[in-house]
Amino acid sequence: MILNTKSPSTFITKVSTVSKQSNKIVSTKLKVVLKDGFFYVTRRNRDSKWYSNLLSNNYAEIEVDGQQIKTIAEEMVDEKEKKEVSAIKYNDKRMHDNRFGFKLTVKEG
Repeated sequence: MILNTKSPSTFITKVSTVSKQSNKIVSTKLKVVLKDGFFYVTRRNRDSKWYSNLLSNNYAEIEVDGQQIKTIAEEMVDEKEKKEVSAIKYNDKRMHDNRFGFKLTVKEG
């Protein structure tokens, strides 16, 4: 997989997850961070459908450079990693807010 996106960077794109209710793919636009070959999606709380979907089913697709990239999501627990991702995602006071999120690893094959 070759991306025309530099790391580290942040961009808004379509992220697709498997709905807890319907078991179908649903999509939303999110601000994504690319860092060291991993994608990150974060928010200030866990109260969103996409977050709940990823807790229930760790499969996600991210649209990058017109490609659908299949990933496996793992909930972030490392506070240092969360702070590094927030510093890339935001250049204002929000970079210091407590965040919840997922580290997305590109699925092989």
